[in-house]
Amino acid sequence: MHFNISGPFWQFLNTCVRFFILNILFVLTIIPIITIGPARTALYSTVFAYTEDDSIDLGRQYLRRFKREFIPSIGSWLIFLALAATILFATVFWASTDSRIVYVVMPVLILAGVITVLTYEYFFPLQARYRNGFGATWKNSFMLPWHAFGKTLLLLAIDTAAIALFVFTAYLRVAFVLLGFSWLAYAKSLIFLRIFSQASNRSGREQDKPDYSMPTASLE
Repeated sequence: MHFNISGPFWQFLNTCVRFFILNILFVLTIIPIITIGPARTALYSTVFAYTEDDSIDLGRQYLRRFKREFIPSIGSWLIFLALAATILFATVFWASTDSRIVYVVMPVLILAGVITVLTYEYFFPLQARYRNGFGATWKNSFMLPWHAFGKTLLLLAIDTAAIALFVFTAYLRVAFVLLGFSWLAYAKSLIFLRIFSQASNRSGREQDKPDYSMPTASLE
């Protein structure tokens, strides 16, 4: 029997193995919790590079990008973690309070939670894609979800579907742990790239073309 390793089946199998390695590395690097920010940035940086050159070594690229993004991303992740903890604590506190002011405070907390989630959704992909300053990345991650609201809803729908499958479909949990995060990031990266391209065109300025080996472009 002749095996054609360049055939569609073997190419697909090879791609699955590469994404499996990427996924396992991502899972291992988010275990400490404090490293979720750098890991998410490195994951998107890697899949963005893959869209440009699908022959790259995903595992090696991920580890290199994780090391490079560790310091820039960890501070931002801690800020998101603090915001989420504060909103959650305040929500639980006010929900247990028998006072009319709760009807004023709760909508504010819900809005703050929504803004935090949407900003988090965009922040680390933006950091992976552009070499902007700290303030510019926060500004863009705050504004872009609303400028591309339809695509933002699509991103949230993908996340919701993935979470639902993980929670309610027991036999897919193993598959998700083995491949789910990397495939999910790749699917969402295609949407993010369209959003970023449209944002660059809308800015009216000629934007630098990012170098995927070390993002240097900016998005103002």
